[in-house]
Amino acid sequence: MNFNAQHLIIGLIQFIIIVMLAPFFAGFIHKLKQRARGQKGINIFQFYINFNKLLKKELVLSKDATFISNIAPYIVFVTYLIILLMLPAFYRYSLLGISSDVILIAYSLALATFFMTLYAMDHGSAFGGLGASREWFLTVLSEPSLIFIFISLAIFTKQGRITDIFYVIQKGAENAFLTGAGSSTVSVAIPFLLFISLFIVSISENARIPIDNPETHLELTMFHEANILEASGKHLGLYEYGSYLKLTVFLTIMSLILFPYMAVNIYQIPLAFIIYVLKMIILCIFIAGVEIVNPKMRVFRVPNILSVSFILSLIAMILSIRRF
Repeated sequence: MNFNAQHLIIGLIQFIIIVMLAPFFAGFIHKLKQRARGQKGINIFQFYINFNKLLKKELVLSKDATFISNIAPYIVFVTYLIILLMLPAFYRYSLLGISSDVILIAYSLALATFFMTLYAMDHGSAFGGLGASREWFLTVLSEPSLIFIFISLAIFTKQGRITDIFYVIQKGAENAFLTGAGSSTVSVAIPFLLFISLFIVSISENARIPIDNPETHLELTMFHEANILEASGKHLGLYEYGSYLKLTVFLTIMSLILFPYMAVNIYQIPLAFIIYVLKMIILCIFIAGVEIVNPKMRVFRVPNILSVSFILSLIAMILSIRRF
């Protein structure tokens, strides 16, 4: 088989597996939280069942809705799919790895948020306007940190594509292990700072506790849910599945910062896949633990925690620059 054709086939399989696993990771977090509260909990595959039901339900649109409401759910869903097409997970080469520029990924995430908030306002609902304003309130606070995280990774590895960034980090870790030479304090500190910063951003971007509570529809606590309150049928299904994909995007990037192991040939794929799933499960447990021990914070206290993420990402970028 041609070498490039092999990359394309395995990259496609990797993409399909990640997309299929996305609801499982979200359901696993939900299950852990319920068990910790002493509840029996949902079926761990409940989100798959919910998505299938929503696709069969009738679509209802507001009389004030325009064409935006018909295209926005698909644009949001496809945007997250494209981002996953760029990301490596357990194989070094992704389908759109050549286009996986770090700035493009950051702006793709912003594009999905833009169309989701357009959808919220397009229905003419008071809750939609509330949700859109709160969503951009969070995005404006978290976007600088996300940009600095990606720029720090690019400077740290001298690479611009996300696939190359994590491959360079992986090769550096392997060389240090084989030669017995320990990594410098700065080289260890930078990924650690970026991981903590990205974790805080992921909590914000994925509407998780303590910043948001995805399990409620109360006016005083809604961020993300207020944007899709008017959604129904397949539109709601696309938004829900899109949220699972977005969570998987952030978890995958964090897993690669935490332990960047990817297969570079077909023989390493089984081990790389097992390690990837274990890393994702560990991160899911970590997120569930944070949500269990923390209450939902007030809206105007959110900048405090996001400012911590910004400072950590800024320090990491400065250390990356001074490293060279």
